[in-house]
Order: sequence, then C-alpha cells, then structure tokens
Amino acid sequence: MHMPKHRKALLTSLLASAAIAGCTTTNLQRGEQEGAKGDYASMLKWCEEASREPNANPRAFKCMGDAHAKLGHRSRAEKAYLTYLDMVPGDSDTRMALVRLYYDDGKYKPALAQAEKVVETSPANYEAYFYMGEIHRMNKSCSPARKAYKRALEINPEYIQAKAGMEKLNKICRKPSHPPKVKKKGKMQGGGKALREGQW
Repeated sequence: MHMPKHRKALLTSLLASAAIAGCTTTNLQRGEQEGAKGDYASMLKWCEEASREPNANPRAFKCMGDAHAKLGHRSRAEKAYLTYLDMVPGDSDTRMALVRLYYDDGKYKPALAQAEKVVETSPANYEAYFYMGEIHRMNKSCSPARKAYKRALEINPEYIQAKAGMEKLNKICRKPSHPPKVKKKGKMQGGGKALREGQW
C-alpha cells in the first residue's frame, strides 16, 4: 500500500519522538543512579527535582531520605521518609531505615513505635523484633524485651545480635533468689528462775 510522503514523514517523526521519550532518563532515575555510584549530593539534587514534579513518584521522597541519611542530614531524612511512608505505608524496608535512624539518634520512643508498625505488616521481620527487644531492655522492661528477642530468634535462630541482646538481658533481669530460711533457735528454759553460776 502506497503512503503519501507527508504522512510517511509524520509517522517517522512520531516514531522517533517515541523512541527518544522511551530512552529519556527521568530525574528520579538519575538520582538513583547517582546514589548507586555513591555521589549522594547529586543523588539528592535529582531526587528533589523529581519530588517537585506534578504527580511525583513516591519513590522520589524515599530517594531524598536515603540521600539525606547518607549525607548526615538526620532531621531532613526523617521528614522525607515520613512523607514517603504516608504514601506507601507498607514499605517495611524504608520503615526499618527510619527505625535505625531514630534508634541511632537515641529517639527510642518513636523507634519502638515504628518497629511495632513494621511487624504489623511484616511479622517475619526479625530485625524489627530485635530493636524492640533492645529498647525494652534499655528501659529495663524485662518481660517485653525477652518476648521480642525470643520472637527474633524463633524467626532467625542464627541472629547473633538477638543472642547477644538476650545475654545482656539475662544479666539485668535475673529472677530474685530467695534467702535461705533461718531456723528459729529454741528458747532456754529455766523454769522462770534465774540460774546461778554452775547451774548451766
């Protein structure tokens, strides 16, 4: 079938544009590529660009969180991770990144809350149970700490960190030992009279 030259030229142009569009690297992809190379400043730059796009991909905020964390921007990493998790609440890997961030900064209450959310959606996440055990141990909450460590080891019996945590817990949460019973001494009986020297 013969095609007019102008239509053929138009079709060729459209196909070329589609091919170029298909090969175009997005801001998010550029950011993730820079992160893979270890250039976290460039990673942050491209991911921030991606986050400002209309209908931005939620991964742009995760990318920002990862970049900020690598660059030591702790509060900015927290904000970016929380924004992402509002959009994708079931991402347990990113939520664990937030748990570690809080824990390393000594923010144990939000770390515990986030770890509990992780096990709600990923009940086999032994790392989350480990962090729960660690936080309870530091708070001297022996029973919940033991329960969390035990659960981590049920899921992964070779998890060294949980074994070490349980050993530390056993040192501070020993069962109280009962003092030996002292036998009552019998009373000296003297018939109510004072005994003289030589009578005892």
